[in-house]
Amino acid sequence: MKRTRHVGVVLYDKVDTLDFTGPHDVFGVAGYLDSHFQVFTVAEKETPLTTVSGITITPQFSFETCPAIDILIVPGGWGARTEINNVRMINWLREAANNAEIVLSICTGALLLAKADLLEGLRVTTNRMAYDLLQGMLSPGSTVVKNVRYVDNGRIVMSGGVTAGFDAALHVVARLSGEALAMETAARLEYRWQGKLDIRRAKLADTESVRELLVHAARWIERTQGFIQWREERFSQAYVFDLIQQDEFFVAHMDGVPVGCFSIQWRDEEIWGEQHHENAGYVHRLAVSRDYPGMGIGTRLLNWAESYIKEQGKSWIRLDCMADNAALNRYYTREGFAFCGRYKAQGWAAHLYERQIL
Repeated sequence: MKRTRHVGVVLYDKVDTLDFTGPHDVFGVAGYLDSHFQVFTVAEKETPLTTVSGITITPQFSFETCPAIDILIVPGGWGARTEINNVRMINWLREAANNAEIVLSICTGALLLAKADLLEGLRVTTNRMAYDLLQGMLSPGSTVVKNVRYVDNGRIVMSGGVTAGFDAALHVVARLSGEALAMETAARLEYRWQGKLDIRRAKLADTESVRELLVHAARWIERTQGFIQWREERFSQAYVFDLIQQDEFFVAHMDGVPVGCFSIQWRDEEIWGEQHHENAGYVHRLAVSRDYPGMGIGTRLLNWAESYIKEQGKSWIRLDCMADNAALNRYYTREGFAFCGRYKAQGWAAHLYERQIL
């Protein structure tokens, strides 16, 4: 039986209209298509509010009457600069966020999350005109990421300004309910979402393009992280040819250009040892082109892999990464993967991660 998630969109005076209507429509259309989401608005009181552009709207619920929220959406607007001083708003946001499965801030909604002390140690973003303001509200452990459409910290997802909220909301839909539903939602809204990803089983004709993705990933890791995770010479044409022929190996294209690849295995006793079980799919050789930064391709590949694994009747998506690759370990943690242990080999070690498929 499908789970319907309650999506609560927070409103206040001088909220930006598109900040809340964009994500509201994304989840509303996705809910119409597949009954996964039920969207409503909530504010401090059930009295009419006026948006920045002068539209009057009456919230469906007040803080007291609001049902439990699974996905909390916090839009921005000029009013956010006032609401950061509204103790009742901040206290309610903190409690609602702590009880929610996912929190999505749009634009300067990030300021409200910062004021509620919800961003400790996270990668954060907001409208480019508010980078400095947000930075001044953060603890030293948090990092402002500039010039991206959104960042995903696992439970807390944050978008850039205004229309970036469409991208972030579609990303959450894809993460929870699959890439196909997100793409159909974007199509119904006639919104071109980040370029469509065409993910399919790799063919032998893809050997060279897959090899280039793996080689370039190996070079990038060595250049930026200062150590060798994958040895470039390992990825010969013959080796990649055999991977494609023997494994469930997938390649992703955007506008006809190869942008990522990965494989899925159904057994991995060597790495997982006593923790191994057959109710999971094991993702390996995930590589993303560095020519397409800030588009969430890695996250979208993981979400697609999760949906594929779910279709096979499995309940967990699992992967491993080099223990020494701190950035990659942080990335998987932000993507909602839980650390399961450490595999030690001669001269190297891997960390094991898993995420339950909901």
